[in-house]
Amino acid sequence: MRRTILAFSALALAAGCDPGDFGAALDKAPVRFIGAPSSFGSDVGRTLLPLDPPAGQPKVAARLLFAGVDTPSLAVADFDGNGKPRVQTATSAELGKLGLSQGGISSAAWLVAPPATGSAALGMIVLGTPGGAAPGPAGGVAFLNLVADSGGKLAFETARVFFEPGPAGHFGLAVASGRVTQAVADEAIVVSDSDVHVLRFPVGAPVDDVVSAKTCAVALQTPPDLHRSLAVASFLSFDTQQIAVGLPVEGGIGKVVILQYGLNPASGAVELFCTSLPGLSVPSGSNPPGFGTALAAVPDMNGDHLAELVVGAPPDQAYLFYSPFDGSKQPTVFTNGDPNSEFGQRVAVVHIGPPNDSSPNGTPELAITALQADVGSTKKAGEVLVYSLDGDGTTPIATVYDSTPTANTEFFGIGLADLEFNSGRACAKGNDVHLLVAGADTGIFTFFAFPGSQPDPRCFAQK
Repeated sequence: MRRTILAFSALALAAGCDPGDFGAALDKAPVRFIGAPSSFGSDVGRTLLPLDPPAGQPKVAARLLFAGVDTPSLAVADFDGNGKPRVQTATSAELGKLGLSQGGISSAAWLVAPPATGSAALGMIVLGTPGGAAPGPAGGVAFLNLVADSGGKLAFETARVFFEPGPAGHFGLAVASGRVTQAVADEAIVVSDSDVHVLRFPVGAPVDDVVSAKTCAVALQTPPDLHRSLAVASFLSFDTQQIAVGLPVEGGIGKVVILQYGLNPASGAVELFCTSLPGLSVPSGSNPPGFGTALAAVPDMNGDHLAELVVGAPPDQAYLFYSPFDGSKQPTVFTNGDPNSEFGQRVAVVHIGPPNDSSPNGTPELAITALQADVGSTKKAGEVLVYSLDGDGTTPIATVYDSTPTANTEFFGIGLADLEFNSGRACAKGNDVHLLVAGADTGIFTFFAFPGSQPDPRCFAQK
């Protein structure tokens, strides 16, 4: 059994937990490692998607989907009240119906069902399959429902597989969900080599519209690892959402573009079009070659009701840009000081600590992956650093890594996620909490507790 070490900055410990509360139960196993089945191959921790616990299984406190990128593979982990996972994988037949007989999954998103359906289904999962959903490099996206029997055994059912509607390749390079066209239901945002598509896909109905546009007439330039960064949030207007797309190889230094849906002043057509944002660019005096490798939307921090945006720029920086991205406020620069660590390869907002009046989900913080950081005597094992969003950008709250990496390049932190743990399902005294999930080359790590942070998030329950 591998052991996982958490290294922390010198912060005061909070008081211990009541032995009878839910926090004490989680304290028994603050870190869990889920080794992927052998059929998953490598790079299994990149695609992570937190899901709501199933309504008919009250003992399941959290659910996490993870998928292989190199090989056709898909799994769901259900966690009990002590954080112990039950992992169920899709069968070969189920993967074939999903169009995954030839390639892996680049990314995944959750589409919320429209309220008016009255269906028991709350939504569906969309999977990006840029290399294997169709013959050749066209790619596709698969819409998936999860169905469970009375014993909790899952079946992976295909709702629809949608292929590239145009000539561009690698359709499904990245997927996300949002409401870009002010639809009543979530839409699937899908990126290919040269286009960004919005698929309106109400639950129980076929795709009824596809909106496609090239970003500023510039090809997106596929990165070598079939990874594209994508973030959807209310960046420019609080009553609609926009799409941020990272172009990390554009011009040799990278670029981020933001698309919005509406009346394009240039063409007079209602379509997706690129918005010029002079304040959202590589800061003066900086020249990170991977600007836009990773993106994450951040809840409003400056009181304008608009989301902020974090941009990863490996090998050693990440930036927090403040809406409305006009350059009036300089971005916060995050760095770990190691130009060889590939710091900024992945970024995610995670909620640390117990709920409070100002942060019902816990305090939002920023997790940044240094994918090739040295860990002890192991070179390029990788680590994840957690920072306060309103901090100085140089002092992490915590650093997490695997103390026994299995290879010199384990890619710890190749995937990041914020997993809600519904403790009220497992203990009457529990509150919902959020966990940091870090994906690695051969498995998944879930961090239930950060002993040493203030306040101590091991004490989750109300006294």
